[in-house]
Amino acid sequence: MVLALPAVLADCVRYTPQPIELAAHPAVYRARRLDEPRVLDWVARWAPRPSHPVWTDRQLALAALGLRADLARARADWEAAAAGERTARLRPQPGIEGTVERAVSGSDGQSPWVISLAGLLALEPGGKRGARLQQARARTAIAEAELRSSAWRIARDASAAAVALAAAQADLAQAGREIDALARLEDRERARFQEASLSSAELARTGTEVQAARTAAAALRSQVLSARAALAGGLAVPLAAVDSLVVAPETEPDCAALAALGADSLASLALSRRPEIGRALAEYALAESEVRLQVARQYPDLDLGPGFIWDQGVHRWTLALSLPNLFGFRNRAAISQAERSRTAAAARVAEAQDGLLAEANAAAARCRGATIEVGAADSEFTVSSRLADLADSAYRRGETSRLEPALAAVSVTRAARLQHAARLRAVAAAAELRWAVGGGEGRWPDPRRDRLMEGLSR
Repeated sequence: MVLALPAVLADCVRYTPQPIELAAHPAVYRARRLDEPRVLDWVARWAPRPSHPVWTDRQLALAALGLRADLARARADWEAAAAGERTARLRPQPGIEGTVERAVSGSDGQSPWVISLAGLLALEPGGKRGARLQQARARTAIAEAELRSSAWRIARDASAAAVALAAAQADLAQAGREIDALARLEDRERARFQEASLSSAELARTGTEVQAARTAAAALRSQVLSARAALAGGLAVPLAAVDSLVVAPETEPDCAALAALGADSLASLALSRRPEIGRALAEYALAESEVRLQVARQYPDLDLGPGFIWDQGVHRWTLALSLPNLFGFRNRAAISQAERSRTAAAARVAEAQDGLLAEANAAAARCRGATIEVGAADSEFTVSSRLADLADSAYRRGETSRLEPALAAVSVTRAARLQHAARLRAVAAAAELRWAVGGGEGRWPDPRRDRLMEGLSR
């Protein structure tokens, strides 16, 4: 034992402390830029290289997958769970036990020393090792499902934040056009007022509309700032990195094509592609392995201790047997608890399916509603444009004053704003439906292997 101890200790791993520098990561965060070459190269692996400052919603989702720390944390959890499989695969390690005794009286001239040396061997009957390994694999599957789910949420949230910023920017631009149209109308009404052809009440009403439009534009500027902040948070970059960002949504308003797949096809896509189902199934596998382990624990472990004793000059071989926890072999309470946990895990699978089916149906309904809204907005814009053409023609013929074309131009501007807003809502609804059934189109990084944030942190 004395000779073997140094050899055993020589193979031990030494503890190396790794303290965290709390000031390091905030400095890295503040220095992040979307136009950094490594970020652009990362995005270009799965999408066209961004031409800064114009980014699509998919390009921003890819950038988020490379920058978010919660994805790195989920990946580390998966790697730790996978390492647990090697631990679960190990068998009980053998040991050694030795004793030394010395008789202080009654040795009758014989050697007073009694020396014993015995091995320690543990046997696990009932398939305990296989149950532990199954349990470890289920934990790895849960961690992998959580990693994929984190990647899905990060990409979806970043894409939604990008579309929301594009919508806010477009609303602000349309509001500016409406203000310009109202200002031109006010100028013409003021001219009519000076000609005594218009009352002061009518002029004041238009001035009120101009002021209300400017107030609404100020609120839209606030929405743009909030949307930029939300996008910066979704990308894990400072707000300054998205100050000049222009979002050009890649998703087309193709709600009709997606909704045409039918409820059954959408449900099938959601159930087969969403990561929540994989996590629910992995949790059920973990509950199943727990039942198997508790059933295996009905069989008590067997400890063997073969050894040798030198007893005052007499040599003897020994074999010790032990059955620890002998009277706990029935294990009924733990088995019953594990079976009930398995039933609950099965119910969570059905719960996850219900949630995904409801989400897909709701997204499809919003898509159909957005399609109807776009149709109505297009019709209103067509009618407003036709009336504006008639008013302009009448003015050119001298039948009306300049005020009528100005009024018609305001109506066209407002109809164009409603049309543009309806189309952006259709884009958002189409993107939401795509994510509800599993994700966007095209190639995406593998969250288990593809990583960028670690490189940016160094």
